[in-house]
Amino acid sequence: MSGVRIHRPKYALAALLKKPGGMTVRDAVEQAQSNLEGLQEAAWPELDQRLADCEAAFEACGAAFDEARLRAHYEGAVRLIGLPSLCGLDALENAAHSLCDLLDRLITTAKWDRDGVEVHIKALRLLRNLPPEAAAAAGPILDGLRRVRERHAIPAS
Repeated sequence: MSGVRIHRPKYALAALLKKPGGMTVRDAVEQAQSNLEGLQEAAWPELDQRLADCEAAFEACGAAFDEARLRAHYEGAVRLIGLPSLCGLDALENAAHSLCDLLDRLITTAKWDRDGVEVHIKALRLLRNLPPEAAAAAGPILDGLRRVRERHAIPAS
């Protein structure tokens, strides 16, 4: 008579997972930090180029509301988001979000506030060139941008 035999295959992956090895958390964090530093070096010229693109898009906007130009400006401003944080410029990141929010509100309401957008563009450049020791000055700048944005708040339905 034959008996029941249970066969359990030995998988190579299971054996590998049980073995200790790999990088320590400390080594992984250090390697990630060095990788970010390499990205930062490449991000600075890109950040400056995108700021210049935002300034050029603003200059292309006329004195009256032009939805196509505002949308183009918005698309350029959105491309800026993420780079300032990578470069350690969190205030500039917040200002870029503020500009996008303002442009979105202007497009939605079909209004044009050249002065409000100009204040945002100048704030972007100012925050880009702000020395690290003057980082406390960013708070009032961001507060001013918030007040400009609030002037164009979309009423709740």
